[in-house]
Amino acid sequence: NIGSSFSRIFKEEGAGTLFTGWLPTGVGNFMAGGVLYATTEYIRRSLTDAAGYDAAALEVPIILAAAGISSALAATVYCPFEAVRIRAVAQPEYGTNTFQVLDRMVKEEGFGSLINTIPVFLVKQVPYAMVKFTVFDLSTEYMYAAYPAAQEDLKLSLLISLIGGIFGGVAAATVSNPADTVISELKKAKSDQTPQQALQALLDRSGVSALR
Repeated sequence: NIGSSFSRIFKEEGAGTLFTGWLPTGVGNFMAGGVLYATTEYIRRSLTDAAGYDAAALEVPIILAAAGISSALAATVYCPFEAVRIRAVAQPEYGTNTFQVLDRMVKEEGFGSLINTIPVFLVKQVPYAMVKFTVFDLSTEYMYAAYPAAQEDLKLSLLISLIGGIFGGVAAATVSNPADTVISELKKAKSDQTPQQALQALLDRSGVSALR
């Protein structure tokens, strides 16, 4: 379980291990997050304006379309950073810092090693974003309808946003975790496996529980 895993990491490797790969994670999320939220909002507003009087009835399809398109762009941006992060975490001796890990991966495996999991990333990120934005929007809309006073109260409004964010995050993580597991299997070491082979290896090793 998670508790025993944390305990073992602290005992065997120290707390610093938890911060391995922080640089590609931070930079990757900064860039991909900018693409994701900016394009989602732009596409959503554009589709809402185009729908005119039908916008309210098409709220969910508009959210899904905006989130799907923007998350595909963001996944393409984030994929190389995640490939470096996974390698740094899975093989701490691979390089002393992020730049050495990146340099060695490119020299030994080619630039393609940084982007060859983009299809799997799309399978992960597109459903993740679509579920996250949809659940967040619908749950906060429901709570505002149930508690209209929250629209005039900053604290209540922030609380509703927090609860909606939790709902959206949990639902999105549940949907995307299987693809995330396959990506980790592919990038933790140099490999010629295809995504399908990596998935089969996980299933053969641990069954369906490996994807949880």
